[in-house]
Amino acid sequence: MEEKDLIFAIIGAGNTGQALAGYLKLKGYTVRLYDRSSWRFHYLKHHDMNLGDVFSSTQHIDMLTTDLKEAVNGADVIIVSTVSTAHAEVAQKLAQTLENDQVVLLHPGRTGGALIFKKVVENTKKDLKITIGEFETSLFATRVTQDGAKVRYYGVKKNVHMATIPSEKSLEVNIMMKNIFPQIELASNVLYTSLSNYGAMLHPAPVVFNVGRVENGLNYTHYVEGITPSIARFIEKLDAERIKLGQCFGIRLRPITVWLADVYGSKGNNLFELLQNTKAYHSILGPDTLQHRYLIEDTITGLVPMIHLTKKCGVRLPAIETLVNLINYLVDIDVMAFGRNLEDMGIRKMKIDEISQYITSGVRTK
Repeated sequence: MEEKDLIFAIIGAGNTGQALAGYLKLKGYTVRLYDRSSWRFHYLKHHDMNLGDVFSSTQHIDMLTTDLKEAVNGADVIIVSTVSTAHAEVAQKLAQTLENDQVVLLHPGRTGGALIFKKVVENTKKDLKITIGEFETSLFATRVTQDGAKVRYYGVKKNVHMATIPSEKSLEVNIMMKNIFPQIELASNVLYTSLSNYGAMLHPAPVVFNVGRVENGLNYTHYVEGITPSIARFIEKLDAERIKLGQCFGIRLRPITVWLADVYGSKGNNLFELLQNTKAYHSILGPDTLQHRYLIEDTITGLVPMIHLTKKCGVRLPAIETLVNLINYLVDIDVMAFGRNLEDMGIRKMKIDEISQYITSGVRTK
């Protein structure tokens, strides 16, 4: 198959889903955009998609649909760009319509996304032979305007790691996608991409420390005004614990400061200075409610599974644990109970070496 003949199905028409759809059309590919909520297409049903900022273009999306089967049938690559809390539900629904040899990529997977997706698909349709992968983070810093009239690309990340399960399929997928997303870099496995969850570092803590602004309805920029020097120092402590967790699994992770310099070209001597100099973040506002993905989603699909993963190697994450306990009290939700756990990821009974074998081969032994 010629590269330009690839058909993409984008699952989820929120900010990142529409950004992916617009970018892929700009590159000349067939794009089907699915969302379960028809209101997402209110503007696009009557107008072409307007791309703004980094990209300036108008593109016509080939298919807008609320029918999952219609979107997925015959597609070569399915990119799941829903909220990460919906991954298990999406996996179950997709498994009923997916065909052998299709590629499913989570954009992004957050912590444990590909593992959860694989377990659900196997439990739903055991003999289905597909490749499941995930990005470590979204490819773009992007927002759709409130009226849906424009997809704004505030920044395009210079490199984003991707991995599949089994790991041996990563190179094959990379060859397929390298001319489409030149910033993709291969990660060793899906634990690397799962633990490279920078959203879990940059989102929940600033929301907690800006709770007065949030609940009083005050507008502020999340990354610039919302992260002061002391908040940035706390985030650096969270990040040091994330890196420590990676070491338990034999994975060398990038510190968040290095990541910002790598993906955005940001400059600075510490996290605070780097964020102040990250142009892509300057216009992104903080949430106006605590029931926001920056707090809820990035805790239960980011911080919580990191805590559960420590059970495999006997380390403690005191700063992360303190933050999660504080979030419990603020939102009055038992986020540890609702968050992703080892059973969800299908690795509860495995030892560290067995987890490594599983993510490499994709074959479950326990």
